[in-house]
Amino acid sequence: MKRILLTGPVERLDAWAEAVRTVGWDAMEFPLIGIEELGLRPEAVLEPGARYEWLLVTSRSALPFVERLAESTPSIAARAGAVGEFATDRLRELGFDVPIVAARDAAHLAELVVAGAEADSSVGRNPSGAGRELSALWPRGDRAAELALALRSSGFAVHDPVVYASRSLAASSAPAADAVFFASPSACAAWFASFEPRAIPDLAIAIGDTTFEALLAHHPTFARITRLAEPTPAALALALAHAQP
Repeated sequence: MKRILLTGPVERLDAWAEAVRTVGWDAMEFPLIGIEELGLRPEAVLEPGARYEWLLVTSRSALPFVERLAESTPSIAARAGAVGEFATDRLRELGFDVPIVAARDAAHLAELVVAGAEADSSVGRNPSGAGRELSALWPRGDRAAELALALRSSGFAVHDPVVYASRSLAASSAPAADAVFFASPSACAAWFASFEPRAIPDLAIAIGDTTFEALLAHHPTFARITRLAEPTPAALALALAHAQP
């Protein structure tokens, strides 16, 4: 039986392992990153009366902060958007208006938000009042930067408080496997900082474009590198079901 190492996502790793096993692969949970939720109160990192056009979420690890935000300042943003179905659904449950589809990754989320701003501009519509159409609140992890960079290059003012921190977990060696799955650039960095090339499986699978690019930076360490069509356990199972022997 073929084996895949699941280095992430940190949240609900068991659901990813279960999906892998449905297509006849053995899944070994092998997290490389731990998450420290910083427990910040919104008022500690936001200006009094601050309002934004967009509230953006790229990781489930930011949701505890967003939940506190929804309780204290439910009108903080005119719109919201997120990476992944889970975070997108959670934003709706918390009462936020989510007018866009769940994004594949941070790069896709930036594209959706910028496209929305351009559409509003073309019809002269600003749903949240003058002066706020290009503002975004992005509670993020300490190693994330790509969303803010993409939005700022398109004219957005981005407030991006760090609300959780990623910690590399100690690992002396990687178990033998046929493939390894990465859910973040941080996990890629932790892998390459920890293991010798002889421990590398032939196939590396990235959850999305940003992680895929992080893996390509180390090419040709892996014989094959691919990415999921969407960031879901079902997409990983499908990729493995069609993986070459």
